[in-house]
Amino acid sequence: CRRALSLPMPRPRRRRQNLLGVDDGGLVHVGNATIDAALTQWLSARHGSLKCDYDSTPVYFAPMSPNGIGNKVLALTMSFHLALMQGRAFVVTDWPPATLPTSYPLHEVVRPSACQALFDEDQRGRPPIAKSTIRWSPLTTASRFKHAFTQPHWCHQSTRLLEVPPEWASRVSWLQWWRALTQHLYSPGRRLAAGMAATLRAASLLRSPAPRAGAGREEAPLWVAPP
Repeated sequence: CRRALSLPMPRPRRRRQNLLGVDDGGLVHVGNATIDAALTQWLSARHGSLKCDYDSTPVYFAPMSPNGIGNKVLALTMSFHLALMQGRAFVVTDWPPATLPTSYPLHEVVRPSACQALFDEDQRGRPPIAKSTIRWSPLTTASRFKHAFTQPHWCHQSTRLLEVPPEWASRVSWLQWWRALTQHLYSPGRRLAAGMAATLRAASLLRSPAPRAGAGREEAPLWVAPP
């Protein structure tokens, strides 16, 4: 009789996880731990750990968006991106914004750059910062920084928002880059986290139930309050 051939059993394919936690199956692993350590260090070196002084550090002044909270979050992330693309330190100029009264300091919402503290300390020696409104946004910012640029309100039209820094263009996608930016920039402090938890405890959340078997789509309520 002929000798039977023994073929190796195929090994089960493992889902490979790439730089920022998106595997071959398209699953996104959410959380700061998924950001590559090298990218975290790169962002920190240009933001929180950056050596800053009034004379030599180029800064990017970012007025707060006068629009809704979602627009404010997006606008700050866009400003952070543009500051990095220009090699400038990111500085928020008018916190709290005119259209969002709040007692939370800026560092409870975002991770401030090393230059933010210098800008905030400089308040005594400069005119009050004009806050952005729906009709008007400042084109310049009074400060002691000698190499400063104030973001215009129409910065969202910049084509640089479609780019990724050259150091990372071959390693991360545009979507992964913006995810990393958001996770690095937004770092809720203890006061803000406690306030959000207290609000959620006092809120009545709504849920969308699964439709009953045999029930038509029009018969199932869209939102109902929990019992």
